[in-house]
Amino acid sequence: MPECTVLQYIKNKNTNNLNGIALNYFGNRITYREFFENVDKVAKAFYAIGIRKGDIVTIASLHTPETIYIIYGLNKIGAVANMVYLTLSANEIIENIKSTDSKAFIYFAMIQEKGRIIEKEFPDIKTIILDVSDSMPWYLKYPYRLKNKKDILGKTYRFKNFLSLGEGVVAKEMLYTKSAPAVIVYTSGTTGVPKGVVLSNDNLNAVAEQYSYTTFDFRMGDSFMDMLPPFLGFGISIGIHLPLALGMKTTLWIDIEPDKVVQAFERIKPRHFVSGPVIVNQMLESNIKDMKFLSTFAGGGESLSIEQEKKVNSYLHNKGYNGNYVTGYGMTECCATVCTGMQGVYKEGTLGIPLPKVNMKIIDPENGQERKYGEEGEICFCAPNIMVGYFKNPKETDNIIKVHADGKKWIHTGDLGSVNQDGFLRFQGRIKKIYLTKGSDNSVYKLFPMEIENVLSRHSAVDKCAVVGRLNGEKGYLVIAYVTLKSKDIGDNVEKELRQLCRQELKENSWPFEYHFVEKLPTTGAGKIDFRTLEKWAENSDSF
Repeated sequence: MPECTVLQYIKNKNTNNLNGIALNYFGNRITYREFFENVDKVAKAFYAIGIRKGDIVTIASLHTPETIYIIYGLNKIGAVANMVYLTLSANEIIENIKSTDSKAFIYFAMIQEKGRIIEKEFPDIKTIILDVSDSMPWYLKYPYRLKNKKDILGKTYRFKNFLSLGEGVVAKEMLYTKSAPAVIVYTSGTTGVPKGVVLSNDNLNAVAEQYSYTTFDFRMGDSFMDMLPPFLGFGISIGIHLPLALGMKTTLWIDIEPDKVVQAFERIKPRHFVSGPVIVNQMLESNIKDMKFLSTFAGGGESLSIEQEKKVNSYLHNKGYNGNYVTGYGMTECCATVCTGMQGVYKEGTLGIPLPKVNMKIIDPENGQERKYGEEGEICFCAPNIMVGYFKNPKETDNIIKVHADGKKWIHTGDLGSVNQDGFLRFQGRIKKIYLTKGSDNSVYKLFPMEIENVLSRHSAVDKCAVVGRLNGEKGYLVIAYVTLKSKDIGDNVEKELRQLCRQELKENSWPFEYHFVEKLPTTGAGKIDFRTLEKWAENSDSF
């Protein structure tokens, strides 16, 4: 596997491609030569304000060229990009900056009100604001800025002014160190408490190297459409680093409204496109003329049912696409990808096969013994793209990464699955109850039933409760709550009061969509709540 920083890796891969297009942003085509020059300018500016090897810089932004320059500019001087969700509250970002001891804060203009609060909290660190118009061609930039005037606080730098700080500065490029952190992205455990996933240069480079040996027909100069936010592990590894490492032209699309994505897709005509079920469903409702230009159409997030998969593939074939819609399996802790379907390696109803250099096994979650082909158990992986660990959380790191009898580190996914004799992974369900849902900002979030159940249980009328998810094509999973009451004579206002309680205590994407009041919750032979039965109830709410 490559032994270099992520910046050195894409430099090495593009030595003879400096005049090729690296990024296309609203028609502004940025060559690899210009890309590396801009990364150098960013590195110098950070060096000028005192950022050094090992320092952490918090970034709350979308995948604009400036954000990408910043990630690699920090990498050049050995600093770490701490990528946080735009939807976090100001207080949550403040706590994150404190916990990571961040030396600077960069944020996107769409959260400027939060940015002002955060700047006041940290008067001694540099704050940089990025705008959607920063890299627009001049004929779009100036009309946009006239229409969208912003008052920038005196202490906050616009990107252009920030770069000027580095003029005349020499920023020494850091040498490669094994397992040195490159980025921090965030996931959550079963309790819903966010955990920082530390991904190293080795992790991110491994993904690009692994994909270069698959049957995906990635060619230097190919058009790749990126709609993945950079605060997702998938966005960093597949949306940004992979196409740059393979010398492709990445068209950045930052408006993630499904209909706008589909319109842009038809206009851009990318050779490679990665999305998710929400975008796929929108495509099925759109009158796209043809997809003959496509070489790769892949998805992540949630797998489709076999019926949905057949429907999608039939649609694609009718539009002239010769392949199938392929999905894979991953988690933030392993750069969001370890297993995938690919060209010529496809089986309906599965999540593909392991990437090169990835070993997979299914174990009995009770005793750790390896299962046979076709038998269900916990999915485990041993791979070069497994995270360094959770940031300042060795206990949780040890809970998920374990050394097995072979002396190797294996990541325990908490998911149930089986593998057939051809190596195809079939997803069976979750050991840890976690569901994915789409928020009002169209980003994908995790739902934590335990967190919701804890809130519902606070109501004086509630005896027991259990929360499961029901798959909805547009929104991911909807929250379905099952409740038993302490008395049948409590009254008709309980549901109204529970809804109000959840609005007060939970984020919007965690509010239950439906409440079902039942006499008794189903249980397993061991007397535990049978969540699989509840999930079947949720599929058809009249079935109980």
